[in-house]
Amino acid sequence: MENTLLRSSPCPECGADMLWTQNAWKSGETTNAAYRCPNGHTLDPSLTRQCPVCGSHDSVMLNDQEGRQQFQCARCAERFQMPR
Repeated sequence: MENTLLRSSPCPECGADMLWTQNAWKSGETTNAAYRCPNGHTLDPSLTRQCPVCGSHDSVMLNDQEGRQQFQCARCAERFQMPR
């Protein structure tokens, strides 16, 4: 069985597996879930969004134009757009 909390792409800084982690991204007093590797590198959650079809957060930004971001889900290949 595949672990759906693991990101399909490794950490861009060290190459380790990245795990979807609650409260990983801190911005002032606010925390958000984000992908984090065991070495403490965290992927900015604005670079990945939740797929509206399968619910996975394992997505890749394809485009960022005119206030809209286009993503593709790494699990089900769905393409979707989100406001920036």
